Amino acid sequence: MKIMEKRKELYNYYKAKYPQINIDNNNFIKEYTSTAEEYKLLTNGVAIRDLSNYSKTFIHGKDSESLLKRLTTNKIDEIKLLQWVKTLFVNSSGNIIDRTLLMKFEDYYILVGSNTEEEKLYKWINRFVVGDDITISSSDDDYTLFEIMGRQAKSFMSMILGEKFDELNNKDILRVQLGNFFVHGIKINDCRIEKYILLVDSIHAVETLKIIEERKSVFDLGMIGENAYNLFRIENKIPAAPNELNDSVTPFEVNLHDEVSSEKQNYIGRGIIEDGEKNLAKLVKICFSNHFDSVKLPMNLVDNAGNEIGVVTSFSAHCIKNTALGLGLINSDFHMNGFDIYAISDNKKIKINNID
Repeated sequence: MKIMEKRKELYNYYKAKYPQINIDNNNFIKEYTSTAEEYKLLTNGVAIRDLSNYSKTFIHGKDSESLLKRLTTNKIDEIKLLQWVKTLFVNSSGNIIDRTLLMKFEDYYILVGSNTEEEKLYKWINRFVVGDDITISSSDDDYTLFEIMGRQAKSFMSMILGEKFDELNNKDILRVQLGNFFVHGIKINDCRIEKYILLVDSIHAVETLKIIEERKSVFDLGMIGENAYNLFRIENKIPAAPNELNDSVTPFEVNLHDEVSSEKQNYIGRGIIEDGEKNLAKLVKICFSNHFDSVKLPMNLVDNAGNEIGVVTSFSAHCIKNTALGLGLINSDFHMNGFDIYAISDNKKIKINNID
């Protein structure tokens, strides 16, 4: 995956500041320093994660709201200028195309996807734009997003956003001047984890990080890569694309009830989603009996008799504790009482200690 033009400066900044940086073939940053150090920032400090590889779609035109209402699972007609809502896009089978953050600005929307598959969300929306007064374009290179979380994140963000921080509720987007440019900040709850998002024009991304670094004061602050975040999200049962969020899974199977409005009547996939009896799986956290570094995903889950009861979708070896964890989808009618569960990897059985 080619690094987009406006992000080259940001990547050069990372490489200069973090000589040990580990970037994979898709330009995802796996580590800036070490997984253990970055995991400590997530649990005890201020962790900053670059979300700029996630899709960003610009939507403009008088028919934009009408189109989005037909495609999204959550209510969007009540959001006002400088407000946001989390919503899903699903197909006619009720399965997930993408999990998104929709932000409303003066005369346009910005839609931030969580699926890293290039242009998947953009192509899905664009197929329904027929003769409408709508302009839709991929803005992946235009905006940079930073996700900020950790035990000290609230105190740190109150300092960065200043006196306006107290206005930050569960809907509003704050527009704050940082240096000689503006950033937009929001507060979200992601599967019970409080996070903050900063949206900035990509040309100001490096300057934003430099200002944040200058103002770090006594805070234990730093960048975190995908390795540390993957462990953190597994511990907190946060589903991610494409592992748990894909077109074979419905929203309720991955505990995204809050992003589906029961009041909405007409959107693609509604009938299937609302039929709870068709949810054949549930998201669980998996604790393996042994510590090992890596596995090939997905892995089937079986019971004592060898019956398939689910699948392991995400995995992480714990960088501090001597354990290995995963997320998976398990048949909703299966109960562990009295049964042993195994994951199958390369024809070997790996015992599962517990599922939650």
